[in-house]
Amino acid sequence: MWSDSLYSVIKEGTDIYFWTYSDDIPYGVGFNQFSITHIIWLVIIIVAAFAMSCIYKKSDKKKRIIILRIWGGILLFLIIIRIIILCFQGNMSVYELPLHLCSLAGIVCFIHSFFMNDFWGQVLYSLCLPGTILALIFPNWAYYPAFNFITFHGFLFHGGIVIYIICGLAGGDIRPSIYNMWKAVVFLIIVLPIVYLIDMRFNVNYMFLRYPSKASPLEWLEKYMGTSGYLIGYALLTILVIILINVLYGVINGFKRRTDKYQRNRR
Repeated sequence: MWSDSLYSVIKEGTDIYFWTYSDDIPYGVGFNQFSITHIIWLVIIIVAAFAMSCIYKKSDKKKRIIILRIWGGILLFLIIIRIIILCFQGNMSVYELPLHLCSLAGIVCFIHSFFMNDFWGQVLYSLCLPGTILALIFPNWAYYPAFNFITFHGFLFHGGIVIYIICGLAGGDIRPSIYNMWKAVVFLIIVLPIVYLIDMRFNVNYMFLRYPSKASPLEWLEKYMGTSGYLIGYALLTILVIILINVLYGVINGFKRRTDKYQRNRR
């Protein structure tokens, strides 16, 4: 009886394409952007980020290091397990290398958890946080069904990156500064040429350097600037986002300091 029920569950999971790769996904079975599935995942990530940041902020320095290293290790594990599963399925290819910004963000989180270097902190805040948030709002895996390995992996992995960075910000282990945002630009100067050469050599589209992700703001950028102006617009947009997100942090942080000072003086 129990085995029959288990078989039914496994069969049902198989019928709705849990392990099915994109090449074999029928058209129209995806969870779709801003669907109930999408919104539920976003709410779960927001609640988890708030809860984890509260726990992290109340922890002592030793516990914070442990939390970040475990979290960074989980993100690296998720990258590796995806590759292993794709290899086992025979679907691993040059198109599935961890070369998108979000994949690199998971690796940067792991590195940051051990070195706590300001360079990696600036990269995480100025580049990885806005990039990952946009990926969650406009997921390019929305054509997969709600109950699919890639769907689960996509939200867990991207959500994990956001939670890691939010915890770092809450505990002061990631300290954004408009004077240090150049470090994120240096990271791009080093990484982008390598990724672009790989894109051109193997006809792939890592970091969306050749064409935009579908149904994302980058697609609107190409529409108004054309194919030839896409990269220029992309570069300008990236620099603008880096500046704005650091200015925003400075304003919020400055307001918080003034509020704390006012409350101390009232006491």
